[in-house]
Amino acid sequence: MSGAGIYLIYLLAGTVAGLVSGLFGLGGGLTIVPALAVALPLQGVVPGHVMHLAIGTSLAVMFCTALYTTFLRSRCGDLDWALLRRLILPVMLGTVLGAFGGGMLPGTALRIFFLCFVGYMIIRALRRRLVESRTARTGGAIGEASPVVPSRVSRLTAGVTTGFTGALLGAGAAIVTVPYLQSAGYRIQQASAIAAALSAVIGIGAGTGYLLGGLGAGELPAGSIGFLYLPAFAGMAVGALLGSPLGVRISHRLSESIQFWLFLAYLVIVLVSMSLSG
Repeated sequence: MSGAGIYLIYLLAGTVAGLVSGLFGLGGGLTIVPALAVALPLQGVVPGHVMHLAIGTSLAVMFCTALYTTFLRSRCGDLDWALLRRLILPVMLGTVLGAFGGGMLPGTALRIFFLCFVGYMIIRALRRRLVESRTARTGGAIGEASPVVPSRVSRLTAGVTTGFTGALLGAGAAIVTVPYLQSAGYRIQQASAIAAALSAVIGIGAGTGYLLGGLGAGELPAGSIGFLYLPAFAGMAVGALLGSPLGVRISHRLSESIQFWLFLAYLVIVLVSMSLSG
């Protein structure tokens, strides 16, 4: 593929990443990692570095998109700052652990872990939906109770898990945080706002770890600083900043149910694309 075609992939993938970041608070990592997993081998990147470069670059783009999305969400009144402050430290701890683990694991192991985790999240979301449907059929109330701030132990567990998986996979916070907060009674817009802010924390922390961890690696493509590939970062960051405002606007016009099924469909597309790219 020509150089122009590769850069068009970067721009389009960044735009989609921004869109889903605004819509779900994902930070865009689940779009960027599969796109780079396809594009980098076309540029002759050695297979052993593809996943590390994909995740490291994804984290850098994710920081930009998540920070911008957090600003947009805060302006709309979606962001619960008190809850965010309670979750930041556990997420930072998990981020350090995930960045360290990602630098130690081979690319094949990262790919397998990525696929297994996305598959688990799909199954988990469907199970939760099934439970809600059964509750509704038996006359229970769904989504009517006020949000309940999770306990300290619960926040610690969820925060560390969010940071670890987000950093290890370059996937952001939403795949853990959105279902977690929705189960506590938070609206999806509120959960997405928290996820976006936490994705920015993961992006800056783990992205720095991948950059530093790759400084001594050989056979990296030109334009790389450690496991950060600057040409892809530039194209995707521009696209992401264009897509984020649209995602936020759309999220306020869709029902909770539609957003759930869109989120699930997005996870399925990511799982299939990553499976085929291998």
